[in-house]
Amino acid sequence: MPSTSPHRIDLPPFTFWETRSGSGSPIVLIHGLGGSSDWWRNNVPVLAKRHTVAAVDLVGFGRNRLFLRRSRLPLKFYEIAALLGRWIESTFREPVHLVGNSMGGHVAIHLAASRPDLVRSLTLVNSTGIPFAVKPGLHLENLVMPPGIRSFALILARDLFRSGPTALFLAFSRLLRDDARPLLRALRMPVLLLWGESDPLVPLAYAERMREEIAGARLVVVPKAGHIPMWENPQVFNRELLEFVSEVEERQPVAAVPARGSWALSGWTNGIAHRELGRRRDIVLIHGLGMSSAYFRPFANALSSRGLQTIAPDLPGFGESADGPPLDPRQHADLLAAWAAKLSIHDAVWIGHSAGCNAIAHLAAAHPGVVRAVICIGPLWSQARHPYRRLFFDLVLDAFREPWSLFRFVIPAYWRAGLGRWWKTWRRYADDTRVAPPAITQPLTMLAGERDPLVDRERTRELDPNARLDLPGAHACHFSFPESAADAVVAFLQRGA
Repeated sequence: MPSTSPHRIDLPPFTFWETRSGSGSPIVLIHGLGGSSDWWRNNVPVLAKRHTVAAVDLVGFGRNRLFLRRSRLPLKFYEIAALLGRWIESTFREPVHLVGNSMGGHVAIHLAASRPDLVRSLTLVNSTGIPFAVKPGLHLENLVMPPGIRSFALILARDLFRSGPTALFLAFSRLLRDDARPLLRALRMPVLLLWGESDPLVPLAYAERMREEIAGARLVVVPKAGHIPMWENPQVFNRELLEFVSEVEERQPVAAVPARGSWALSGWTNGIAHRELGRRRDIVLIHGLGMSSAYFRPFANALSSRGLQTIAPDLPGFGESADGPPLDPRQHADLLAAWAAKLSIHDAVWIGHSAGCNAIAHLAAAHPGVVRAVICIGPLWSQARHPYRRLFFDLVLDAFREPWSLFRFVIPAYWRAGLGRWWKTWRRYADDTRVAPPAITQPLTMLAGERDPLVDRERTRELDPNARLDLPGAHACHFSFPESAADAVVAFLQRGA
């Protein structure tokens, strides 16, 4: 039975740890909140006699994090699901049997729902995902811990310490807020609910509710076990899991299932991270100053519902792309051209928001083969003498006109970029807003929200007499009213762009 020591997986911009043993069809094990791959210590040797078994340490936990040193915090569920999807796709030659305990089950639900092509079967072990009800009695009746939990205490204490309070709080708060029921209803692969009978954290009643949400799910109760049945009663756990996997492999041949995708990081090329929905890459989205591609999520979904598949990079120095010196829009355009060539993106529609319009204008002029049409949302070109001063105060005004939900993206993006980088980049971009954009031969349209204070409407009309400046919303109208913005994009493309 070949086995390996824990080793680091590098999928820029993230890294995590994996422990792999055995050979045969793959089983992937995902630990719970504050845990590590060591939680599966009593299962891997048995499972690895028949299967390749890979147990991971999620980003923000286990070997990825130590409370006393700086390290990455846990990712959101859909982000870690996308990262694991990239790893599974690049590592295994076939769909995997996915097993997740507690929060790891929550992650597994997101992965199975977004990438059903990668998951042959799903086993949820005392998993979260159903919103908790305010019923203390349901939890208190299981406070007598199973005997097996005592030997688990030292591993739990070590893992909780190296995770640290910040990581635990962030992950726990996301766990409480995330309602996975819509995802559960979308699952179509075989699903096993493997539950400890005396779980005080996620009682058996939640397994019953989860079974009602998942078509064809099977519930098996592990006796003499609580929240960690794979440790507390490994003999029963291993037997039931192996029987389920064997049954799936006998009755369910590997089938081609289309990937659904999610708006999480899906690649890293030439030091530039990107998100995408679909593989055609009809449209490339370029974010505004200080932001990342994350806030395009509603807009990308709206475009996707209209049959347009999107890809959105994080400009160098922002989001999750590689750090470097502050750049001007011409330099960003050259880097985007090289990135697009590497990904074989040709003749695409490029949509820029805010300062992103400047970058794609230079891209269209200098690299015309990459760009089929240009759409500018909230362009910043102005005839004002002092664009620094005008746009700064208008940006403050716009903050009061945007939905609060936008700041869930603004705050972490600005924090990641840093005020120094933001200001130095803005100086380079502000100089570009005072001059006419480069001559663009491709079809062009400009869009803006009717309450957008940053757009110089007179100047915008000069650049595009047919500009639509009446979309609902303010500067980030594509975020607050994605359906209207997507309709405007489709209307432009239907006119022959």
